[in-house]
Amino acid sequence: MFEFQAALLIPIFAILLPAIIVFIVMFFRTKERKEMHETMRKAIETGQTLPEDFVKGLQHYPKVKKDPFNDIRAGLILMAVAGGLVTWDYVGDFDTSGGLTGLAAIPGFIGLALFLLGIIGLMTKKSGQ
Repeated sequence: MFEFQAALLIPIFAILLPAIIVFIVMFFRTKERKEMHETMRKAIETGQTLPEDFVKGLQHYPKVKKDPFNDIRAGLILMAVAGGLVTWDYVGDFDTSGGLTGLAAIPGFIGLALFLLGIIGLMTKKSGQ
């Protein structure tokens, strides 16, 4: 009645693979944090003092700086993705009226918006100095 189709496994695997990767990363990160907390708890229970640098390191997690250059870079990357999709559509049938060109508008306009926000951020940063 139902035939096994191996070709069906490819999109299923492609959809599940990012979720599996995220799960593995989160699992090991959580495991590492639990082990660190257990070590700290045992050290405190036995009366050992924790080094001051270690405690300060726990309080100040590395913060990602909001930089206009990041917006410009992301915008250019998304516009390049859009250009690649339009090129792919054109090379396929030498016409840009296909579905990929319309799809390319999504990352293209998001990239354009990020690029403009990055430029505005740079101009604001320079005028504020």
